Amino acid sequence: MPDSLAGAERKKRIDHVIDYILANPATEITLETLAGLAHYSPFHLQKIFKEIIGESPKQYLLKLRLEIAFHLLIIHPHKSIQEIATDSGFSSPAVFSRAMKSYFGHSPGQLRELSHIQRMKLLYAVNHRSPRHPVSTSPASPLPVAIRTVKKGPVKGIYRIAPFDDPEKIQRAFQELNRIARTRDWATAKPMLYGILTPHQRNTYRAFLPLTQKDLGSNQFPLTEIKSGIFAAFTVRGDLKQTNRSVHDFYHRWLPESGYKIADVTGFETFSEDPASTAYCQLEREIHIPVEPAI
Repeated sequence: MPDSLAGAERKKRIDHVIDYILANPATEITLETLAGLAHYSPFHLQKIFKEIIGESPKQYLLKLRLEIAFHLLIIHPHKSIQEIATDSGFSSPAVFSRAMKSYFGHSPGQLRELSHIQRMKLLYAVNHRSPRHPVSTSPASPLPVAIRTVKKGPVKGIYRIAPFDDPEKIQRAFQELNRIARTRDWATAKPMLYGILTPHQRNTYRAFLPLTQKDLGSNQFPLTEIKSGIFAAFTVRGDLKQTNRSVHDFYHRWLPESGYKIADVTGFETFSEDPASTAYCQLEREIHIPVEPAI
């Protein structure tokens, strides 16, 4: 097998392993289970995973749990530290607290007391984000965001993973979904595309292609679902810094007075134009954040 094909096959197998970890972050996952998914021995999975991802599967899972916990602490202030520890897959609050302190430099209680800007600086540090796409870490004047609530879902489809802070790779992921849709003659020539927002999952963005029930039956690719529910929706145009400012405005100005609370960490976005052919920073994006009544 040529080196390029061998490399593509290895990446495909490791992507399958990552998909499984992202879908089951709070469960006990053995190296043997992951090796079976990738059709490697445990030794070879460890070796190849580290070559491609830069860390072992165990390290990847631990960091995923910590970053999920970081977001859960913020969006679920009504939950206790023990509940957050359990929801994130930790065996006890003591183990959880030690791990958070080691990774973020702050205990779970201290993280809840930090300002939004301080939290963003922490995430910037642990994700090693590219200086080309920095997170906004300076105060900005509030944006005039019109926020409404809508009912959406459920929607099932296939996806491709890209880094949350790399617009070029996000665009390429959408281009790949378009190619897949064309080659399989799926329902529409210009399919509706979504972006699933999971920055808590190791800086992960999912370019998402919804499928009809008929196409779901013939699909060979990993599936995910946007669950039905109520979403707070608002429109953003511009780079990731602009998005960050708008989300900050949503959390700190609209949400406290809305009668709603955050229902889930994962949101999604839709686009005014084709994200496969238009630069991400030029798209008008409608961001949807899942909410539920606060009482």
